[in-house]
Amino acid sequence: MISLTIGLMVWQYQEYEESKSKTRILPSEVVLRKISFDPIGNNYQMTGRIYNNSEKYNLSGVQLKIIAKDCVNNEDNCVIFSETNEYIYISIPPGQARDFKKEIYLYSNQNVENKVVWDYSIEYAESK
Repeated sequence: MISLTIGLMVWQYQEYEESKSKTRILPSEVVLRKISFDPIGNNYQMTGRIYNNSEKYNLSGVQLKIIAKDCVNNEDNCVIFSETNEYIYISIPPGQARDFKKEIYLYSNQNVENKVVWDYSIEYAESK
């Protein structure tokens, strides 16, 4: 019974620490700049720079939601053909920035007929 209680306490502490690691740095404290999506084979390579504007926490990763749209002439006439969540593992001290590259796999066999337009947003930032 004691080992079960200790196991439960350890599990609860781990869950608490994981939850806390995703709330120390707000998504608004993380800035993405110079983002580009370049085709590589059937996929794309996302590149850019991530800024950690937190004053005291080291950024260890960012969860992104990425949407690819097939657009005719402008962004008003678009069809979403792929939505994916991508995690970028990166280590950025407070007040610094780092460049990154991430291969994006589009889990869709739809042929793009027009122009690909990308939307992305930060779902959460993680610190360790």
